[in-house]
Amino acid sequence: MVDSALNFAAGFFGVQQYQDSYHQLIIIEDDGFNNTLAPWTTCPNANNDIENIGYLASGNWTPIYLKDTVPRLQRYLKGVELDASDVRSMQDLCAYETVALGYSAFCELFTEDEWKGYEYAFDLELWYSFGPGNPASAAQGIGYVQELVARLTQTPLTEFSTSLNGTLDGSNVTFPLNQPIFVDATHDTVISVILVALNFTTMAANGPLPVDHIPKHQTYTGQHITPFASNLVGQVLSCPAKDKSHKKESYIRFLLNDGVVPLTGVTHCSDSKDGLCLVDDFVKGMKQRIAEVDFDYDCYANYTAPWPDYIIDGRMHK
Repeated sequence: MVDSALNFAAGFFGVQQYQDSYHQLIIIEDDGFNNTLAPWTTCPNANNDIENIGYLASGNWTPIYLKDTVPRLQRYLKGVELDASDVRSMQDLCAYETVALGYSAFCELFTEDEWKGYEYAFDLELWYSFGPGNPASAAQGIGYVQELVARLTQTPLTEFSTSLNGTLDGSNVTFPLNQPIFVDATHDTVISVILVALNFTTMAANGPLPVDHIPKHQTYTGQHITPFASNLVGQVLSCPAKDKSHKKESYIRFLLNDGVVPLTGVTHCSDSKDGLCLVDDFVKGMKQRIAEVDFDYDCYANYTAPWPDYIIDGRMHK
């Protein structure tokens, strides 16, 4: 993540200038330290069986889509007994070796249908552990939403009851509000929980996800949400007014990996093909979302994650 931030800065400011052109703050990522970019450190229910439901869902699906693959590959190996977990790890290696080395022989071992099955296994992990299907997802992402609202309104944060870091977010040096651009580098799964906290509901349109087959018209795909180098960009734009007052309104829109995200799940934002919403309306919607997410309950209450899990908004409803 540090390298991602440094490389972005070098590209944005220029290699010769970037080290003197901005301030980089590296937040401690460890137990006992509040961090909106690593929110599980202050959310116990993100570190227990509730967090594991995505892996259980994926574990149910993996033997199904690889039922013919395991015996097919086993024919070529002696002295080693393969199972579905081993074979799925080979698929993982295809992705990681390709990124690291430029090529992986593991990629050629699998059919197109087996790759579709692999893709859906990852969808299940993301949905139920870090997405709309996990009851602690919205709570984990809501601290970042609070920071976003503070930046958009240039209003200092004064309450620190979520994953917000009161020491850093309470200072205008480490959390300035008057910058033209803010850049945060974090984990792929944190981007996922932030999307849930923002209530971008179009991704969850066909949820909850079944664990025994791939649904038609799948709207929640990990390759579109958290690919390598995943990025979420919020753009504030001023457009000429259509009336005679010549007043310029400010709009906001979000691009997830270069694709415009509809804001139809955000209260006060109307349907727009360009994903645009008035900044004032978006802020109202985010304040409402912040109010409805119960951080203390979702992160600290002693509850059992429901199964079957019909949650589609990342919250544990009482």
